Amino acid sequence: MCSCQVEPLPSDNLPVNNQNNQSQDDSEDDSEDDSEDDSEDDSEDENECETLFAWGPDVTSTCFLDDGFHRWGWTIGPLASGEYTFDLYAGAGQCDLEKGTLVGTLNVNYNEDEGTADVEFTMLEGYVLNETHLYIGNDPYPTSSNGQITVAPGQFPYQHELDNTAHDSYTIEDLSGEIYIIAHGVVCNDTDDDDDDDDDDDDGGGGAF
Repeated sequence: MCSCQVEPLPSDNLPVNNQNNQSQDDSEDDSEDDSEDDSEDDSEDENECETLFAWGPDVTSTCFLDDGFHRWGWTIGPLASGEYTFDLYAGAGQCDLEKGTLVGTLNVNYNEDEGTADVEFTMLEGYVLNETHLYIGNDPYPTSSNGQITVAPGQFPYQHELDNTAHDSYTIEDLSGEIYIIAHGVVCNDTDDDDDDDDDDDDGGGGAF
């Protein structure tokens, strides 16, 4: 696994427009940085890793910032039963797709009758995953361990630590009704793929943010 530096995951920042009289005390967060990641420029380290979120071109994708949170990313939904394909964008600060890089797709197959959703991250050539975090539920945002709504990926209920893989998948059960989804990951350039490109003198691959 590469030792990538990615933008810090903020604490459970309540949206300023939806506080519901809950405390904003972050003393019980899970040691996550409470800095605002949009104050950063999504800078790359030598391993060229970035944070990514799923965005839905054909369904409602609401930027976290529009709901008063202090980081970029999207909650997608509501979704009825069906099969969906969403884009995975890395480094799209302030939810500006022109700042970001398309690095893969997220396929979701939701069967409301069975109460299950199959979710698969698939990276484009030249990119690999080191982490994924997933939320699926009936509300637009998950609730953290201290009872506050959150967009901090470290508080999402489904998480995988990975080792430079091009695919990752989840099967979520006990779902019902229309759902929302937030999909986050840490994506890095595939250095092995870059080496192969050098050997083959092939400029057709991805892998550059």
